[in-house]
Amino acid sequence: MLQQIRDKSGSKFFYSLLMIMIIGGMAFFGIGDYSFGGSQPYVAKVGDELITETEFAQRLQENQRQMRSMMGQSFNAKMFDTPTYRRQLLDQMIDEELVTQAGAAAGMAVSDKKLSEEIAKTPAFQTDGKFDDKLYEQIVKDRLGMSVTQFQERMRHDMSLRELPAQINATALVTPRDVDTFVRLRDQLRSFRYLTLPAPTAAPEAISDEALKQYFDGHASNYVVPEMVSIEYVELDGNSLRAAAAPIDEAELRKHYDDQSQRFGTKEQRLASHVLVEVAANADADAEKAAKQRIDALAAEIAAGKPFAEVAEASSDDVGTKSSGGDLGWIEQGSLEPVFEAELFKLEAGTVSAPVRTPEGYHLIQLREVRPAAMKSFEEVRAELEAEIQEERRLSRLAELQDKLFDAADQSSGTLEPLAKAIDAQLKTSEFFSSSNGSGIAASPEVRDAAFSPEVKDDGLTSEPIDLGNERVVVLRLAERKPAQQRNFEDAKEEVRSALLVEANQKTARENADAALKRLLAAESISSIATSVGAAVVEAADTGRQGMTHDTALVSEAFKMARPSEGAVTHGLAKLDDTRYALVELYSVVDGDPSKLDDAARTAAREQLKQELAATEAEAFRKALRDRTDIRVDETKI
Repeated sequence: MLQQIRDKSGSKFFYSLLMIMIIGGMAFFGIGDYSFGGSQPYVAKVGDELITETEFAQRLQENQRQMRSMMGQSFNAKMFDTPTYRRQLLDQMIDEELVTQAGAAAGMAVSDKKLSEEIAKTPAFQTDGKFDDKLYEQIVKDRLGMSVTQFQERMRHDMSLRELPAQINATALVTPRDVDTFVRLRDQLRSFRYLTLPAPTAAPEAISDEALKQYFDGHASNYVVPEMVSIEYVELDGNSLRAAAAPIDEAELRKHYDDQSQRFGTKEQRLASHVLVEVAANADADAEKAAKQRIDALAAEIAAGKPFAEVAEASSDDVGTKSSGGDLGWIEQGSLEPVFEAELFKLEAGTVSAPVRTPEGYHLIQLREVRPAAMKSFEEVRAELEAEIQEERRLSRLAELQDKLFDAADQSSGTLEPLAKAIDAQLKTSEFFSSSNGSGIAASPEVRDAAFSPEVKDDGLTSEPIDLGNERVVVLRLAERKPAQQRNFEDAKEEVRSALLVEANQKTARENADAALKRLLAAESISSIATSVGAAVVEAADTGRQGMTHDTALVSEAFKMARPSEGAVTHGLAKLDDTRYALVELYSVVDGDPSKLDDAARTAAREQLKQELAATEAEAFRKALRDRTDIRVDETKI
């Protein structure tokens, strides 16, 4: 039971569903356009709905963009554009369409309220834990390139895609008895002993030349010198531009220091509080007079000795600061109303200003403390400034050369000499390399892919500029080509011998293992067999399913073996690799004890079982949908 559940929970469909459920509200970022129908050529037809070539291509591109973002420079697009990968992606899209159709048939729909709630709780759209409407619109329009309506429809579709699997998950029924059975299996301990049989080593001379020649003739296609090419290329390496940077004069350094001065320290800061009497900038004379009389009265209270903070708490009209005694915090010049700042930066620490009129009204300003400016001198940061300017120059020069490279590459025909001159680079020629292996510039998979592309290899065209990362770009064309050649027998003889030795060892290993198992089943003791083969018996007492002390293949086989009856043993054979086998003698099985679980552990076990049962049901549901739906795939379009 447990093994079957685990086998099913590892299925491709379950993985897809699980990813959808785990990613939750973020899943929509990677989903393609799911509008089906029309007269476009299709890759698959699911019932009456189409997965078009355009939709499949878009989904493939989106997946590749996601992987490129995750993997950085190690990303290789070829890894995600193989026939196997493309078919898996199409199967995933078919499964999604099946779920969509089943949800629609069941009347499942995402309400506007539920959609709004899902958007609101998405962290990407929140500021300080609260939904930010402006941030939401900015991300949707600027980063995702959609209108809000398009995004909402996309998200509504993705939510509906998750709804049915969630319902299936919710209906997984787990009884207390199921939990007990699960724990007994999950926490089961098995005790066994095993004997790892020696791996055979056939002598090279045991294989005759006649056998070698016969094998070579039957497998000649395995012994071919692959097609090789040599390329001429021009490389632009941004890192090589560092040494070419020109000296920087003093005036440019000084200007850079002045322009960037805020980075090299802090301006003078003043800790201030204020009392505000609000009055509009365009107030009439009576309102203006009343406000002035009120601020003068508050100034008199402070002058008479009443604490500034008490006056602010009792009388200030600034609701944002009055509860903290009018505290405005540390202030730098350029952050507040100029008239207010001018007065603040005239005050001595510990003094209070006369009434100051701003568009908000009248203020009394208290300067509580001064924090002097702290700036690094020009000489202290001179080396940093020089490095920054040199880097700016290098990047500017790199951009200029990249533009020239792209322009020259577009116009190149027959030779790369003009391109090399355009960017002041050398025209180089590589050693010969194959499509799967190379050195130097050909160590890059991107270079090998371009060199063996039909355009370059067959048509003799210049490649598009190839970005190798780390500010390296290369353009190449075919220099010379060597077709694939059949190797002669004498040249490949030792490789053939190695292949036959591997086959011989594998065959002997299996024969020896079968013979040893036969002896064990005939009631010969495992220790007697161990003595005869010169090996030792190893005890594996109280081993769990996830036991890491012994070979995992061995443990897996031990847990597949039948439970021995009281006082008896069960025998089995475990394959550890192609030439290593182990005899297994299982003598004890102790089930896990559900009564030893506390409430938390029992709840965790229940949830684990529920998830695995839900995975099994989801797989069965997927299979049922596929069985009852007419699915047609155009294999030529994958």
